Amino acid sequence: MALQKDKMKGKLALVTTRKIRYEVMLSYDPEDAEVVKKIKDMIGNKGIHAWMADLDATAGTDIFNAIGRIIVDCKMFLFIMSKASVSSKLCQDQLALAYVSKKNICPVQLNERNDLLDHMDNGMKLQLAGFEWFSLCNDMESESKDLVNKICEEVQAEIEAEKTGSSKPVTSDPAGNKNDLRKSFKRQKTLTNLNKSLSKTKMSRLHLEDATTYWNQSFDKETTISWEKFRTKLLKDFKDDFEETFGDKDTEWLMSILHREMMESSDEMLKKENYIEFCSVDDVVHPLWLRIQEQARESYAMREVFRMDSSVRVQAIENLGKYKSATVIDALLDLLTDNDVNIQAVAIISLARTGSNDIETIVSLKKCLKSKDRVVREAACLALGHVKATSAVELLVNLWRNDIISNVREAALIGLKNIGGEKADEAIRMTTVLEKEIRALKT
Repeated sequence: MALQKDKMKGKLALVTTRKIRYEVMLSYDPEDAEVVKKIKDMIGNKGIHAWMADLDATAGTDIFNAIGRIIVDCKMFLFIMSKASVSSKLCQDQLALAYVSKKNICPVQLNERNDLLDHMDNGMKLQLAGFEWFSLCNDMESESKDLVNKICEEVQAEIEAEKTGSSKPVTSDPAGNKNDLRKSFKRQKTLTNLNKSLSKTKMSRLHLEDATTYWNQSFDKETTISWEKFRTKLLKDFKDDFEETFGDKDTEWLMSILHREMMESSDEMLKKENYIEFCSVDDVVHPLWLRIQEQARESYAMREVFRMDSSVRVQAIENLGKYKSATVIDALLDLLTDNDVNIQAVAIISLARTGSNDIETIVSLKKCLKSKDRVVREAACLALGHVKATSAVELLVNLWRNDIISNVREAALIGLKNIGGEKADEAIRMTTVLEKEIRALKT
């Protein structure tokens, strides 16, 4: 059952995959199936299994589940970029899941770069900006051979590393940026290359200088400033970059994320040490604009993956344990404040699946107990119980006894039972005794 036909009918395709371990996931639009099949065959001739929906999907199970599973399990995500695929919601979802799950991503362009960029949304531009693009625009036959040789070399190295139990080598670029992507498809080497697809303006001193220098030159010897002062300065200095890369709506969304990432408390004062911590990776202080872009990439990808209309959302939630990281958890925390309560509820469930129970996560989940939406409150009760948040016992007891929605009350009780311990058990016992005595008085 072909993916293209089912998509045209607007029906959910039912597919399954053979019992083969697929090393390469081919993401593409059905319009480009002929080119993709040639690439798949060339990879196959090298002894590497590549999964292509139109050929490897057969009757049996949900295609979205199959695609999500292949992305999570594969060693390389090959994104065949045409005007059709970069505009496709399905391809956007797949790329986001590949990015979140830390896959080795290889973007392959069938059209000129600028033509493709004109059809991409902000999130896709950012996610692909850090990778070298492989072009098949000139000599398809020759370029395809080079591409396939690099893919197979990369995948084989992954397989050997997996057999020996060794990890990917960590490399550093000239700017000192560490990365764990291998030689063939590693992040681009310079900050100039990283930004060239995102902004038409030339790189300036602000883009290249480390974050400490930016703070000192902007705020002199001050160690604490108001968030509004920092925000105003940031938006002024990088005005063109924000406008061209994000636009007004996404700029406001990103600023709210940066606020949460950098602010320690609710007094609206930003500490220099927290700002530097945000801009540091592996004890190296990076340029502020680079870190903002990295934060945006992760946040865009997470938002795309966990949207209610995402074709890979369920698979992403089910596989969080395979790629949970501080970055993923931070992105999920961002989603707890999303305007869409459905996304908030999904983020709560996903946080519970990661097993994260640090102070910040617990505090954020406890805030969700005050939500006006009953599904968000219900999910928060269950999540706090799942991570055994003892500090939430009193709040859960209050919801159990006072929430007007029965589902929330039931979830609060389940949360208390899962947390357990003397405090929770005593609260349950006392409330149960009172309920029995009240019922006795009624009869």
